[in-house]
Amino acid sequence: MKIILLVEGARRTVELTEEGITVGRGEAATVRISSNAVSRVHARFFLKGGQVHVQDLKSMNGTTFREAPVLEPTPLNPGDTVLLGEVPVQWLDEGMSAPTPPARVLSRPHTEARIALEDRAFDTSGSIMVPHSTLEDLLAKHQAGQAPAEAEALFSRLASMAGKLLGAAGLAELLESVMSLISAQIPCQRGFILLADPSGDLVPEFVWEEKPGVITTPISRTIARTAMTAKVTILTTDARVDPRFSAGESIKIHGISSALCAPLIVDTQALGVIYLESSLNKGGFKREDEHLLSAMANFAAVGIQRERETRFRQRLERYHSPQVVNEILRAAQNLDAPILQARRCEISVLFADISGFTRMSEGMEPLQLATILNRSFEVMTDQIFIRGGTLDKYIGDAIMAFFGAPAPDPDHALHAVEAAKAMQQGLKYMNGNRPAGYPELRMRIGINSGEAFAGDIGCEKRMDYTVMGSTVNLASRLESSVAGPGQIAIGPRTAEILQSKDLIQLGPVSLKNIEQEVRPFLVPWE
Repeated sequence: MKIILLVEGARRTVELTEEGITVGRGEAATVRISSNAVSRVHARFFLKGGQVHVQDLKSMNGTTFREAPVLEPTPLNPGDTVLLGEVPVQWLDEGMSAPTPPARVLSRPHTEARIALEDRAFDTSGSIMVPHSTLEDLLAKHQAGQAPAEAEALFSRLASMAGKLLGAAGLAELLESVMSLISAQIPCQRGFILLADPSGDLVPEFVWEEKPGVITTPISRTIARTAMTAKVTILTTDARVDPRFSAGESIKIHGISSALCAPLIVDTQALGVIYLESSLNKGGFKREDEHLLSAMANFAAVGIQRERETRFRQRLERYHSPQVVNEILRAAQNLDAPILQARRCEISVLFADISGFTRMSEGMEPLQLATILNRSFEVMTDQIFIRGGTLDKYIGDAIMAFFGAPAPDPDHALHAVEAAKAMQQGLKYMNGNRPAGYPELRMRIGINSGEAFAGDIGCEKRMDYTVMGSTVNLASRLESSVAGPGQIAIGPRTAEILQSKDLIQLGPVSLKNIEQEVRPFLVPWE
């Protein structure tokens, strides 16, 4: 089956089979991408049951489809776009031209080009500034101050909004739903959702215009920033004559009469703002609009935060056990504390390596090589996670994991050895059911227990949760220099903790970079 992929602005016609083609930065990829954000062999496009599918190949920056990470083979339809890191790859039908982004939804580069923010003198006089209130407080005030019919109408609007937000598939669809509901309820000419980036700057993530392209004037960064940092909803009375906007002469020309801006707050965290502008013929904004926008902004903030946490968790779960994910998410609530603070702890470290894989892979096709590694890593990683372990890293055809951090585990040695046995058994099962032409795999595993340093290591831009120390070094040497293919070698401390009579003690060995001789043990597993 032939399909056309739009890659970095160029059309690429490819022939898809069940084996498929790969896309990436390296020479081994069928379709090459120049961006450094893309892995050497990043993703695979292939046929499954006659339908086009995409599969991530354990890439560094992930593969995304409809704002969700691709964690397993995912079906595609003509016109669908997949992000490899941040690089879009789109499936075009024959004769189909590259689509123009919808007027209502603008990606960040287009948004920044079309929608500018400017600093303008801002004075609180002449404006209504209402402190942020929780949704419960807003509803209570509205119910107390309005007729029952009006209170019921607000509840109905918010219920409709909640349903739309819960059904949104990804952040882009959620933002579109938010602005669609707001612009339908509050007459305005333009609407913006601006979210704070990691540095705290506000970035337009969604733009809605009643008549796209009619007004191109910048919006007030000062109003938006004040609303977010002071956690207030701001309602300007008449921007045409308001002296605070004297620097913005274009406002007078286009007749923007009012601006309404509400912060997006979850608990005490400010995520950004919703910013509306109303033309003169709309009559400006009223206090009822301020009240409604504040309530809807509360709903929107919860939806945005939920979507971010879902995506963050899904990405973390590719590399960490549920314990580590929960620890990271809990620590992330405290912005002043490190995500996973460094500390000394008792752990068991596991190294596993596929024996002879480098030599074995010399005659393999890159796709076959990636498929074998992915299947093997899936078996190993599942057994580690089931027993509460933490995946540290993949190292070529090897894997490093540890047990007992960040969540303490008194049975870390037992869980490490149980995982090792299950990994060997899983690989044996794979060998017995391997496709024709696939080689038989054997694995060496080394485990050592003791004190180590565990925590976030790296720089401000990239941190990895890892472990260091002599305990880690000995585990690595046990795997590379003691364990044979199909064997599990453990250190004396691990054996001491296990107190098992089934262990086979070996003679003393001298290992590279280990000062004293070690008397390791082998663990029977078949």
